Amino acid sequence: MKAKIRLHSVDSFVQTYKANHPEEVVPSTKTIYRYIKEGLLVIKPIDLPKMVSIRKRSKPVIKTNKKTLGQSIEERPECINDRSEFGHWEIDLVLGKKTKGEAVVLTLVERQTRYALGVKLEDKQSHTINCAVKQLTSQYPIASITADNGSEFSLLSDLEAVDVYFAHPYSSHERGTNENFNGLLREYIPKGNSFNSLTSEELDNYITAINERPRRLLQYQSSKFLFGIAQIA
Repeated sequence: MKAKIRLHSVDSFVQTYKANHPEEVVPSTKTIYRYIKEGLLVIKPIDLPKMVSIRKRSKPVIKTNKKTLGQSIEERPECINDRSEFGHWEIDLVLGKKTKGEAVVLTLVERQTRYALGVKLEDKQSHTINCAVKQLTSQYPIASITADNGSEFSLLSDLEAVDVYFAHPYSSHERGTNENFNGLLREYIPKGNSFNSLTSEELDNYITAINERPRRLLQYQSSKFLFGIAQIA
């Protein structure tokens, strides 16, 4: 787990610095990445997990031997698909060590604002997840949830006043918002590490850092800022 929390990405830092120092000539994000690759800066590619994790995408393998657990993503309304309506979330689990007795992190990300929630759970049993989600639905505006077809989400359809949709089997791209967030979270809780010692305060700090980060796809606003506006709109 990381003790020092990084707020900015390279791009958000460049754009924020430009906005705060309009009189200065500032290198572009692309130029800064080139400087990093060429070893011209103190920061190195290994310091930027997203930079070192980029790989050429392989052709997706199509598998059809798994049934959908409930209402298919094909039935999801267009207002959710095009992100025009607030309050629709994607859900996933982030795993640590893949051994018995290991804690997991449940993440939910709101599709329109990309605002994220995260909860440490003692296991990934379906009833454990449902209890956690029920608590979150009482605290946050959650109108719908889109999940994958993992057995851990098999009881989500039992939730009241929440529409639940299941992505096609082996189609993680259909929950790309959540997948992207999990990738950002991995900077702080890397693969293969046990989450048993992770505290709620540490997890909250990591998620807050991401929620408060200015992001290019949000026109350099933060998810936290947009979520706050959407709640009172």
